[in-house]
Amino acid sequence: MRDLVWSIACLLAISVAVAQSSSSEALEPGAFGTRVGAPLQRVAPDSSSSGWMQLGVALLVVAAGLRWGLPKLLRWAGKVGEGSPIDGQIRIIETRSAVGGTLMLVKAREKLLLIGATAQGMQLLADLTDTLPRSEPTRQEATPFEHLLRRATPHSPPPDLQAEAAAQVQARLQQTRARLQSLIGGKP
Repeated sequence: MRDLVWSIACLLAISVAVAQSSSSEALEPGAFGTRVGAPLQRVAPDSSSSGWMQLGVALLVVAAGLRWGLPKLLRWAGKVGEGSPIDGQIRIIETRSAVGGTLMLVKAREKLLLIGATAQGMQLLADLTDTLPRSEPTRQEATPFEHLLRRATPHSPPPDLQAEAAAQVQARLQQTRARLQSLIGGKP
């Protein structure tokens, strides 16, 4: 990352120097798509110290933005974290330089691995998965609302008034038929 920042800063400085050296030459009419009769104006910073100071400050702002702002922007945009889509399920937790290479503590899915890296390759040194603390679900105190829910009895749905009225009408019709049968002299 540091090499990238330095190479971009050097590239910008070289391009500015080339632009400064070439700006002293007169441009022919019609350069850069201008009209032939239009007067040309110089837009490059003048040779005074304030122009160079502005350029230096601008380069410092760009370099600082690349050094500190870009990684933060990438983390924010990608939501880099455990199991995120950008880094998958593999995460380098810590690295330490050693005499022959580098030691890396890597978490791959649910495993914690100690890996040694040298110029020739990488090698698994230890599987530290057993040393990971087990996360047990903690029993949380129930809220007053949850206590009320546990004590409440299920409420039966209100009776269907239309069905009750229909049943009463049917019972009355049965009684009326039975009475009519008894008045006519037949068996109910």
